[in-house]
Amino acid sequence: MKNIPEFRIDKWRSVAGALSLAELQALASAPGPDGAGAGDSSAGPVDPELVLTYGDARGSHKLRARIAELHSSPTVKLMADNVVITPGSIMANYLALASLTGPGDHVICMYPTFSQLWTIPRFQGTEVSMWKLKLEDGTAWRLSLDELKGMIKENTKVIILNNPNNPTGAVLPESMLRELIALASERGITLYSDEVFAPLFHTSDPPPPPLISLGYPNTVSTGSMSKTIGLPGIRVGWVVSLDAAVIERIMTAHDYTTIAVSLLDDGVAAYALSSQVLPRLMTRSLAICARSIAAIGAFVARTAPRTTWVPPAGAGTAYVRILTQDGKEPVDDRDFVAGLVRKTGVSLVPGGFCFEDGDDGADAELKGYVRITLGNADESVLQEGLRAIEEFLKTY
Repeated sequence: MKNIPEFRIDKWRSVAGALSLAELQALASAPGPDGAGAGDSSAGPVDPELVLTYGDARGSHKLRARIAELHSSPTVKLMADNVVITPGSIMANYLALASLTGPGDHVICMYPTFSQLWTIPRFQGTEVSMWKLKLEDGTAWRLSLDELKGMIKENTKVIILNNPNNPTGAVLPESMLRELIALASERGITLYSDEVFAPLFHTSDPPPPPLISLGYPNTVSTGSMSKTIGLPGIRVGWVVSLDAAVIERIMTAHDYTTIAVSLLDDGVAAYALSSQVLPRLMTRSLAICARSIAAIGAFVARTAPRTTWVPPAGAGTAYVRILTQDGKEPVDDRDFVAGLVRKTGVSLVPGGFCFEDGDDGADAELKGYVRITLGNADESVLQEGLRAIEEFLKTY
């Protein structure tokens, strides 16, 4: 992989809110959402009788069936054969995008987003155009369908989405997803949806369904156990497609990188996605995010006009802009974050540096943003970090 660009965000990564196996098993016996009674935790996440051989190359049938169910709707029923299990969604994205794009192709990518989603196609020799989220009136991040229509070319093969969006927290509603399907179906374009932060939605608006559940056959979606579920240590992700030929192409690439996901990881993932455990996991994740959104909102109110933000409608991140002392210009986010960690030990992701399209140089629209995780299970950690940032702002 000669000359592949630096993966910036991986240099600044952090993990918050991860669960232990004991905590995961305890959730199974906790009261469920809406006051549902406690479940049975006697069957743990790891089967002690499990034979540690190679697993099914595509992942266990149990896990794939549970993921298929999560992506289904009353009118679109997915099966285990529509799913491939991978070591994390980062591998899912790599295999799928490498299988769908190549030299001479053109793709359009929602932006800003996890940089892998545009870097892999570009590294494959594919032309990439950025469909930019725009901050409207300082109150919402939005995409323009009219702008997208003007970007489509004869050789456009894929439109890449990230819903809900990392890092902005923007959510594409079902109405827009249906308009995208209508647009893509006219030209046979594949819709690619990274849904690693679904179903983390934080507003009263109706949450969008999984894109593939709307029935467009040229849909590929990816997901993960790392973000919403809080189990990044088991390294389980997946690709879902209604197209058997796409699944076979992904499996061909898969065979060159992964014999099979660890049976231990596969088993823990299947346990976490069971009907007994998953609702309790989601209740936990949404509660943690709600506390974090409230805390960050109070922080922004205290530190204005040095800070601004749009509260996230979805995902597990807050995108906060840091401004100069007079509140007029964005700071250099990379310099700010480096100074913050040196002086206070608090680490943030520099949201301009890590999410800008490096081929086009610095993106002024993203300058000054930092990404703050919403996933700190210990609320005091977030509160202490926000207080440290507040003090640092007084001298920066």
